[in-house]
Amino acid sequence: MPQGPGGTTEFCERIGSTNMALRARALLLLLLALETAACSGARGGEAVAPPGIFFPTVPIGDDYPAALIEGTLEVRSGCVFVSRPEDRWLLLWPEGYTATFANDRLEVMNGGGDVVGREGEIIRLGGGEGRPIEMGGKTAAEDWASRLTGSEIPERCGDLYWLVSP
Repeated sequence: MPQGPGGTTEFCERIGSTNMALRARALLLLLLALETAACSGARGGEAVAPPGIFFPTVPIGDDYPAALIEGTLEVRSGCVFVSRPEDRWLLLWPEGYTATFANDRLEVMNGGGDVVGREGEIIRLGGGEGRPIEMGGKTAAEDWASRLTGSEIPERCGDLYWLVSP
C-alpha cells in the first residue's frame, strides 16, 4: 500500500473521506433526479412535462368511462386542469401523452405527437371524474388517483380528478 505523507493510516483516512464525499454527492444527485421525475410525472425515466409541471399519466387500459367534459385547459400552481366556472379537475393523462411549452403556453400532445390542447383554450376530453363525495371522501379520492398514476398527488392540485380516455 502506498505511503502517504503522514503514513499509511493517514493516507487511507483521506481516501475514505474522499470516497464518502463522492458517495454523498452521488446520492444527492439521485434524490434530485427522483424529485424532478416525481414533479413532472415521469415514467420509465422519460420526462413527460417541463420541470415544475405536475403531469400525471396513467397506464393505458381496456375500459374507460364514457363521459365528456368541456372547459378551459389551465395551469395553476404547476398543476394541469380542465376548468369550468363551477369547478376544476386535475387531468390524469393516458401514458404516452406529453406536455411542453410553446409560445409561453403549455401544449399537450397525444402519443402520436398531435396537439390535443393548449393552455387558455377550450378543450373537450372523454373519460370520467373522481369526486370525493362519490368516492368516500377526499382521502379516498386522492388514494384512487395516486393508485392510478403511481404518484402522490400534491395537495395544491386539488381533489377533483378527470381520467382522460385516449
